[in-house]
Amino acid sequence: MSLSFKRWLAAGVAAAALVPGLAAAQSAPVAEWQLDTIIQPSPFRGVHGLAVAPDGEVLGGSVVGQQIIGVDPVSGKARVIVDRPAGQADDLVIAPDGRIVWTAFLSGEVRAISGDALQGKAAPVQVLATGLPGINSLDFDDGGRLYATRVFLGDALYEIDPTGATPAKQLLEGMGGLNGFEIRGRTLTGPLWFKGKLARVNLDDPKVETFAEGFKVPAAANLEADGKVVALDTVTGEVKRVDPTTGAATVITKLNPALDNLAIGEDGTIYVSNMAEGAIFQVDPKTGGTHTIIKGDLAVPGGLVAVPKAGGGSTLHLADLFAYRTIDGETGKVTDVARAYASNLENPMNANYDGGRILLTSWFAGGVQMFDPATGTELGHVNKLAAPMDALMADDGHLLVLTAGGTIHKAALDGSAAPADQKPVVEHLVMPTRMIWSGPDHRSVYVAETGAGRIVEVPVDGQALRVVVGDLKAPEGLARLPDGRLVTVETGTGQVLAFDPETAKGELISTGLKGRVGLEGTAGMPPAYIPTGIAVDDAGRIWVAGDRDGSLVRLSPR
Repeated sequence: MSLSFKRWLAAGVAAAALVPGLAAAQSAPVAEWQLDTIIQPSPFRGVHGLAVAPDGEVLGGSVVGQQIIGVDPVSGKARVIVDRPAGQADDLVIAPDGRIVWTAFLSGEVRAISGDALQGKAAPVQVLATGLPGINSLDFDDGGRLYATRVFLGDALYEIDPTGATPAKQLLEGMGGLNGFEIRGRTLTGPLWFKGKLARVNLDDPKVETFAEGFKVPAAANLEADGKVVALDTVTGEVKRVDPTTGAATVITKLNPALDNLAIGEDGTIYVSNMAEGAIFQVDPKTGGTHTIIKGDLAVPGGLVAVPKAGGGSTLHLADLFAYRTIDGETGKVTDVARAYASNLENPMNANYDGGRILLTSWFAGGVQMFDPATGTELGHVNKLAAPMDALMADDGHLLVLTAGGTIHKAALDGSAAPADQKPVVEHLVMPTRMIWSGPDHRSVYVAETGAGRIVEVPVDGQALRVVVGDLKAPEGLARLPDGRLVTVETGTGQVLAFDPETAKGELISTGLKGRVGLEGTAGMPPAYIPTGIAVDDAGRIWVAGDRDGSLVRLSPR
């Protein structure tokens, strides 16, 4: 998953002296715009692994948010225990010695920190294992030996040295995606994500033995005190109790799809995470009654585009990483169109609208998905692309794809390979994150070149690009106001800027987004990470998605 940006950064340094700065972006016009928070911030940028601390606090890990967050199960109050970038936890466990141990999925590491962190004390992070891309789930056995699995970027079971002195030892591979598991004694019990079954592994003689089936996609399995298995189905949202001897299952309760992991407290209470909702639920093991401990309206809001309604008004279409969502421009109502893992949706990070289609891109999944904005029906899917950041529909019926590698190139809608002699429209852009057409003739696109701190105009016929404005602090997102000016978000400052694309004359729209936008990626990820979304609706209002805090704000001209 690592990408090198040395070439693009070098190109940006060389170009810096040629860039015209934004003209006259003064603070006075800010008073002419009103900022309203339409969707409130929430703590989790996706929540995955869970653990229950000795005092009953529920710990949740966030891979994309790169944090471990503690939540009071009574009040729902949240606090950061391990902050970004170190806290990148897909799964976590309290070790026998009191340490918090977790899997850093993106970095391919198993990490640990002293239990002092639970008391709010500073402590160094220890790396126990490296070189394990996509390391996913982990647990200790009763004797203090540590085991972990890879599921999506590999399929293997490892023993991990809890001291970090020796490398990880592979025990099994090709199990079928052994995800969130628990160990009791020397028996590991967990789900096989890709096989729809539950399985156990005797760790003294590692072999996979299945004992239950009938799941769409089982995400996690934990053990109750009596040995019964509680398992999640991420597709159906069901929380099931399974007899480990017969495999017979009963449904305890049903939640929304995109369930990720669970933990069981000392009193038998079941805690379940939902990555698409940034939520942790409390489930009564006897009655199946549920209580929401914490929840967000959005998960990891990224690219955003406004689509006019036939009768007036606009609908916002949002790439929310674990979901494709719409937001009503008048009421703020959030509606799910599709959820990752519960459908074919592939972790959307950016959203555009062109040719009557919503275009969702994901550099992580390497694809572009197309949807009908009215019905939510998927219209097509182009994959095996090299880290796509954004897409438009070219006039010749191809996709125009913007990549993290700094190119714009055409891709066939049927996924067929490009001709050997086909050249990119442009190369050597520096971490571009957004493009929009410069006009209805589709002769060129405006591109937010985040790594170079500038907006450029790129002709689609391959002619030389034009620098529209520069000297910006990590601009992400790009949209057009009714008067023809462009707007972008300076993620480095939290400012929203408007500027004339011909003269670079600018207006400072807002200074109020610092801490809301510009979520940083961990080492080896594209620096822009989750593209910050900005859109303009039919009334000329500006909408900005808070990829850092999970909010959605609206800027309205007074």
